[in-house]
Amino acid sequence: MIIKKRAFVSFDEYCEYECKFCYTYGIERSKIRTIDEIIDSIKDQTFDVIYVSQKNDNFSDTSRGIKLCYKLFEKYKKSIFIITRNVLNDDEIVKLVALKKRMNDYNQELFFASSINALSSVRKYESNKTKDPYERLNFIKKMAQNGFKPILMLRPIFPNTIIPVCECLNVIDYVSSDISCVVSSGLGVNENVLHRLKLKDEDFSYNNNQEYLQGAIDCDIKFVNVDNELKIIKGKCTYQNIPFFEHSINALNYLLQTNGAFKDEQ
Repeated sequence: MIIKKRAFVSFDEYCEYECKFCYTYGIERSKIRTIDEIIDSIKDQTFDVIYVSQKNDNFSDTSRGIKLCYKLFEKYKKSIFIITRNVLNDDEIVKLVALKKRMNDYNQELFFASSINALSSVRKYESNKTKDPYERLNFIKKMAQNGFKPILMLRPIFPNTIIPVCECLNVIDYVSSDISCVVSSGLGVNENVLHRLKLKDEDFSYNNNQEYLQGAIDCDIKFVNVDNELKIIKGKCTYQNIPFFEHSINALNYLLQTNGAFKDEQ
């Protein structure tokens, strides 16, 4: 199986984490849908994987996020990709393990990624509502111990003058033996994001619009040029023999091509 098309689902409330770099706060929420309405919203789409990620961290309420994943698979029997800044407890991990096994029975995969982009600088642009970065890193280790092959979502990457790239390298070091790969990309900004960051447009140079958000969300975003920082991160990954990607779909396909993403070890 090769993943080409993705569908996105998300709870409609504004994310409680209030990360200053998040561009989803500028998106209007006209209706708060039920889980069943969210699931039905993609029924007319063609897709290979469902991203439980769009305009919210859908696992800020872990029990609701798990329920959404179970019901999505019940209806569509498709692979699911979870991305979160939160940490699940042992009972919740057991529920995801059970879902993973059921999905494997249908030759589908439950992909998991933990998002973190800094250590000591994390509170510059994340509120104290998010988990401590070391809690997230230890959660990655626990997920690996439970049969998952976690993806490290090392993003957004800021220019080195704002968040030192060495912090990103230290994140990789901490979980280098527990992750399957690294996905990393630069900060995306618009006027709303710049205002919350208390930065100015002229503080950055920009790349041409990239396709990270294609099909995900309809908003005007410019990506900050962090080519040098990404080169350093990629070099670190190469040195440690960790696959590096700038787009998550490539990471998911890599996992599918390496003897199955989350199938039980034989």
